[in-house]
Amino acid sequence: MPSVFLTGANLIIFGLNKGFLVSWAGEVIGAAISFLLYRWGITSVAKLSTEQWKLFKTINSLPPLKQTYFLFILRMAPFIPSGLINLFGAITSVSLLNFLIATTAGKFPALLLETAFSYHLITLGRNYIYVGISILIALLLYLGIKKEMRRLEKQYE
Repeated sequence: MPSVFLTGANLIIFGLNKGFLVSWAGEVIGAAISFLLYRWGITSVAKLSTEQWKLFKTINSLPPLKQTYFLFILRMAPFIPSGLINLFGAITSVSLLNFLIATTAGKFPALLLETAFSYHLITLGRNYIYVGISILIALLLYLGIKKEMRRLEKQYE
């Protein structure tokens, strides 16, 4: 289920501030559990080798700080399914600690935007202009992240 629906439910139940914090904590805890389960499944059950995949070889060759930065950039993008980023992190050699740092820091701005969008969508009658602003910010963030991903790709080719 896309997290925007859960964020909206948390806002309705807990209010704006507490709803945001519940969603943020849920995102981080859920990502950690997913990361561990994916990593266990990949190494124990699937025995997946990523040596032939250029992207994963590149990510695995980066120093830990650069790996964390790369995941942080992915996490900042709102509306990218967290499950894909969790799987991506589990396939790489990033440590759980660095994964959690990137997730905790990266989900904060993404979830702020998602919370603003959900809140203003819920109260659309009074805040239609804010929905438009949230969409514009999301689009600008998406374009900025896409540009940064291209820059990182070129830098590490």
